[in-house]
Parts: sequence; structure tokens; C-alpha cells
Amino acid sequence: MEPDDFQQVMKARQNVYDLLRCFFLQEPSEIFLTALKEENILNNLAGYDEDLDIGVELISTVISSLDISFIIPDLVAEFNRLFIGSLPIPLYESIYRSKTGLFMMEETVEVKKRDMEAGLVVNPENPFPDDHIGAELEFIFFLCQKAAQAEDEKLRETFLKLQENFFRDHLAVWISPLCDRLYQEAESSYFKGVARMTKGFVTWDYREIVSHFFDED
Repeated sequence: MEPDDFQQVMKARQNVYDLLRCFFLQEPSEIFLTALKEENILNNLAGYDEDLDIGVELISTVISSLDISFIIPDLVAEFNRLFIGSLPIPLYESIYRSKTGLFMMEETVEVKKRDMEAGLVVNPENPFPDDHIGAELEFIFFLCQKAAQAEDEKLRETFLKLQENFFRDHLAVWISPLCDRLYQEAESSYFKGVARMTKGFVTWDYREIVSHFFDED
């Protein structure tokens, strides 16, 4: 792949992971949804994967509202119910993968080691453990950004290998059960769309892009 094409692919993936992390790390806001609507981001994601297409359509239906401010209170309430409330959906890899079903287990430690290996400095005041879905999506965002910025081929390969390993050992392993649970427990089309879109893009990206980083020409 030519350097310009490589940089374009990394920046495109970086932009999507920037969007996906926001779904899980911050409450829906009028500014965020208006930008999502006006910048036509979602339409550029259509046509790659069935789950992704369904997610894009569900979210697009919600943000097509003439008055986005009217729907914000209900979406914020659902965000809090799903992710913060007394019985939230678990958003931590360790809960889905550890034998005990508890978080802050060996998976959390392993993700922290990957962050440090890549040079990602996590704010110590960050309220989310390193294996939170938002933090893992942010890690891929960071690696895409570093790969796009790298001018040295060996450095680019380092950031690609970190991505490949992280998908294989972590993100790709638990994204489906998490998103399937979110889809089942969400009531709004918006959060059902977040579930299908996240599952669809991560699965497609790993299958079609990340798994082929080091294929021979």
C-alpha cells in the first residue's frame, strides 16, 4: 500500500473509532448529535457489513428529527440506565472473559500492559478501568492515529502489529456478546443502533482490514 493510501485508511479508521468511543464515554448531547447529522458521517459507513448497515439506519432515523433537543432528555436517561444506573450493562472485558465473571481481573491488567507498551498515557483520574469498552476503542483510535503519523516504515509496522494483537487477544473476542446484550436491553432505536453499528464495524474492520495488515502483495 502506498504511503498516502495507508495514511488515508488509518485516518478513516481513526475517525470511526473516535465516534464509537464517544457513544460509550459521554452522554448524548445536542452538539454531538447535530454534528453527527450535519457532517453526514454515518452515510459513509454504509455498504460494508449487515450489522453496520442496520446500526447506521437505526441511528439515522433518530437524528433525522427536526428538533434534536427534544429527544436528548430521553436519550440521556437511557444512557444512565444502561451504563451508569443501579443495574448497568457490564462494559468491561474482564466480566465477559474471566472465569469468575468479575472485573479488574487479569484481562484488565493485560490491557493496561498493552497501553503502556504502545505509549498511551492514561489520565490517572480517568474513572474507567483500562478494559472498559470506551477505553479499548480509544486505544485503537490512538494506534490508528500513531500509525497515520509515523513516517518510518518500521514504526508504522509496530503500531499495526499492536493493533492486530489487540484485536485478536481482546477487542474482537468480546465485542459481539457486549453489543448483543446492549441491543437486547436498549429500548431506543439510538442505543440499539449503537450496539449494531459498533459490533458491525469492529467485526468488519478486524476481518477485512486488520487481519490483512501483513499479507504479502
